[in-house]
Amino acid sequence: MNHNKLPTIPPELTVELRNVHRIMQVVDILAEHPELTVITQGKIWRYADMLRISMRYAYLANKHGFNVEPFRRWYNREADTFMRYGIQWQND
Repeated sequence: MNHNKLPTIPPELTVELRNVHRIMQVVDILAEHPELTVITQGKIWRYADMLRISMRYAYLANKHGFNVEPFRRWYNREADTFMRYGIQWQND
């Protein structure tokens, strides 16, 4: 018997995860250069936006059963930065 059965994921969250993944690929430059801005999908993205979308990406990936431990370690290491922008780990 599998005790690690994941909850059923609504299709719209799967679609959102794919979209967020595409956005993260584009705004990834902000992780290396937080002073820059990136324009994509009709929006100007800044470092705080990258942190927020990273959080959403990790949350959705976690719901889909992906290992988000590297993200949690990064979040814990950079907790002050996340808190400065009012971003906290989402517990479902």
